[in-house]
Amino acid sequence: MSEQHDYDGIKYREEKSSPGVFRILFTVLAVWGVCYMGYYLFSGWSSQSEADAARKVRDDRKQAAHKAVEATAVGASGSGHKVEAYVVAGKQLFGSFCAPCHGESAKGGVGPDLTVSKYKYGKTRLDITKTISEGRPGGMPSFSSQINKEQVESLVEFVLTLK
Repeated sequence: MSEQHDYDGIKYREEKSSPGVFRILFTVLAVWGVCYMGYYLFSGWSSQSEADAARKVRDDRKQAAHKAVEATAVGASGSGHKVEAYVVAGKQLFGSFCAPCHGESAKGGVGPDLTVSKYKYGKTRLDITKTISEGRPGGMPSFSSQINKEQVESLVEFVLTLK
């Protein structure tokens, strides 16, 4: 099976076929690969269903948190008087904390215009609360260390009245 070759005084051994172990290993790998590809392609499985389930869970949590924030705002108000007080307090806080970037009339400046109908990160109570509390990339700082939750709620109420 093997032949001896002599080139420049160096003897080489030339094999006509690969060792049996390697042929068996290659055959097993090829068969496994074909079976796996067939199963993957024809079984109908895809990661889309897993992604949809994760998205549904995330949306359900977001809706539950949104309802909790709205229930807190409506339940805490009892009537419209507390909301009006929040708006007045929010206007004062806006002048102190937000006006340097968003402008006195909230029409924008360094920060974006807050009188538009859609915000980049959402215009729900929960989205605005998160933006004020945690900040956003690109220039919006977090105010959680400077103002308390009630002041954040006041700012949210004021921002929601902007048009």
